[in-house]
Amino acid sequence: MYSFQANAGRKKNKQLVRLLYLVIFLLIIALIGVTFAYLKNLGVSEATSEALLARALSESSEAQSAVYRLTQSSGTNTMTLLSTVRAHIHALQTINAIAANIYGAGTSLTDGEMLTSCIDIITQCETRLQAGSVLTDLYTDLRDQIDLLVAALNGAV
Repeated sequence: MYSFQANAGRKKNKQLVRLLYLVIFLLIIALIGVTFAYLKNLGVSEATSEALLARALSESSEAQSAVYRLTQSSGTNTMTLLSTVRAHIHALQTINAIAANIYGAGTSLTDGEMLTSCIDIITQCETRLQAGSVLTDLYTDLRDQIDLLVAALNGAV
């Protein structure tokens, strides 16, 4: 005679349902883990963006302050002030490079051409200063460029 189990189909279905419950449970746990990691990463990304922007604002404000001191100075500390402005502009270029490395090429907090223009004006100032020429027009150009830079960064906030 033939022997077969009367409940074999039901046992197989129960095992399949249990396996499906286990798979669904594991998928839910994985989804919760991925969501938690994403939210944590999002918070870190926002904190990084805020820190970079705050640093860029600080550097641009310091550059602006140095430029205004430069336009009011008597000339004894002109080279020191020019080097200070150059250092702040270089720091802004570095912040742009960091932002591009973190968020991808083409991402920047400040206009790179504006920063390059400031560096060019500073170089012209140093050249004219060594030649003993008048720097009033270059100081005005540099002040205007940095004012635009500060305004652009304050607009980003």
